Amino acid sequence: MKELEQERDALLDGVQLVDRAREWYRERLQEAEQQRGWQCTLDKAPPLPHLGSALLVQIQEVNRFLSDLVSSPEKGPRRQSPHSTKHPDAITTLRYQNQLLTRELSVQNERMWKLQRENEALYRELEKRHIHRATFI
Repeated sequence: MKELEQERDALLDGVQLVDRAREWYRERLQEAEQQRGWQCTLDKAPPLPHLGSALLVQIQEVNRFLSDLVSSPEKGPRRQSPHSTKHPDAITTLRYQNQLLTRELSVQNERMWKLQRENEALYRELEKRHIHRATFI
């Protein structure tokens, strides 16, 4: 009887967590859709912050784990946890994380390059204005 109570409590806790997770997923999805809409209309607007590659990998691991949890036993063995991966899976995950981080680094480098160009243009404009004011005095 005590085991059934513990199982019931664990399942109720799980339901509450899944409800909170569902709301969190919906909020992130809504933000992503808004960002995409804004990006299409305002090409020159600064990009909004995104999830980041580390969080994206965690979300994908949770998704895989939940999929394994709710899949029927006939489809194959369930994983123990998202972090208890076998060696080949760990390598695949690390390679994927590396690809995501490389892409994120490229995006950040591109942003830095654009900001440096804008900074140089602003300095040139400031110098022109300073020289222009000096000639009037």
